[in-house]
Amino acid sequence: MADDSSMLTREEERWLEQHTDIRFAPAPYYPPVEFFDENDVYRGITADFLRLMGERQGLDMNVTQYPSWDKVVAATQEGKVDVWGASAITPERQEYMNFTRPYIRLPAVIVVRKDIDGPLNMRDLDGHKVVLIKGYASSEYVKENFPSLDILEVPDLETGLRMVSYGLSDAIIATNAAALFYIERDGLTNLRVAGESGFAWQLRFAVRKDWPELVSIIQKGLDDISDDELRTIFRRWINLGYEGQIFTPQLLLQIAGGIFVLLAIMVFVWNRMLRHQVRERTQALNKELEERKALESKLRRLATTDELTGIMNRRHLFDCLRQELRRVERYDNSLALLMFDVDHFKQINDSYGHAAGDQVLKSVVDICQKELRENDLFGRIGGEEFVVSLLETDVETAMQVANRICHSIASTQIALNNGEHLTSTISIGVVHSSQDKSLEVLLSYSDRAMYSAKQKGRNRVERFDSLESPTIVL
Repeated sequence: MADDSSMLTREEERWLEQHTDIRFAPAPYYPPVEFFDENDVYRGITADFLRLMGERQGLDMNVTQYPSWDKVVAATQEGKVDVWGASAITPERQEYMNFTRPYIRLPAVIVVRKDIDGPLNMRDLDGHKVVLIKGYASSEYVKENFPSLDILEVPDLETGLRMVSYGLSDAIIATNAAALFYIERDGLTNLRVAGESGFAWQLRFAVRKDWPELVSIIQKGLDDISDDELRTIFRRWINLGYEGQIFTPQLLLQIAGGIFVLLAIMVFVWNRMLRHQVRERTQALNKELEERKALESKLRRLATTDELTGIMNRRHLFDCLRQELRRVERYDNSLALLMFDVDHFKQINDSYGHAAGDQVLKSVVDICQKELRENDLFGRIGGEEFVVSLLETDVETAMQVANRICHSIASTQIALNNGEHLTSTISIGVVHSSQDKSLEVLLSYSDRAMYSAKQKGRNRVERFDSLESPTIVL
């Protein structure tokens, strides 16, 4: 039951009646605190808080979705957003927003790949590439307190975690619960939490500066939520041992006491007659785990890598391309697709043997990789046919890269195992994501452009024109 202090005054009720269009903009990708699911439904801890306040106070807000937190902040400054649901106080934000008292506390942790050993603190990250989420209070904290770090800002947490997982960056500063949510959901099993950053989010509702009445209304709604309701909400969304403010020193003391009792019982039942058996069993389990990890690693490599060339295989490449095309559509980015194959490859196999053909394919791949950036996607889709995706690249730059690759391969002498040398050429078709956002359509366009290059004499680059007449590039 709500006490008298949580009840709205007549003036506050009148204010709500007069303000029926309250524009609420959550952080779009901040699970489990708040996020939009695959059906664009607003969910998370803050969404549950908002639902309870709506049921009890009649507080009805119009939820608006923006592509990133940075866009939410910009829209607020332009007067298009009235309320945030999970925000930390910063001096800059206090110039145009009022804040409730904090209702969630979440520590910011350091997330790295598992091949980086040991516990880490912020000073250990000197000389490493560190990802921050643009517009987050934690980003301002890190930039202000650790200016020597090599920092890269990204629009959302999912993007940052994948950059660390793929080796494009060394670490990311993120909320523990949110990071673990994405790690489990997306299967980023090569990531781990290595330490705390020293920053903790004290998350609050924030309201535009000229609406102090709404701050009071929301604060009363938060105060009206009981401890049992708080526990239910946190347990619904955080099943990893962390519950924000619910995790009190008293609870920690109880856990420590329980651990002590458990250890005492284990010591009591542990006896000398069983030690040898336990040691042998432990060794057997460790060996089994090592063999299983090695097998899993091998299967994962086989599932994603072309065995001959070591680059992506067809299925893994297409999965990554579909994901990148979704990002292109969501954030209005761009990419270019290059499809090529080795000219007269059958003649190479017939004249020199299949072993020589394999050497040619590996040499072509090595030459291409020297011309590509680390974050470009490169895979073999079958036989002597390959696809390259140049991320964040316009069509003119893509044509330059394609011509450079074509020239490099044509001018390279490939040494065969029998001591002979030969040269090879490729034909490349280029298409840009501005022409379509479907992978199947883009592959079809690039294939047609590549076929046109072969018809016009091979060892050349053709660009697909949306008018279906490929443009010749000499």
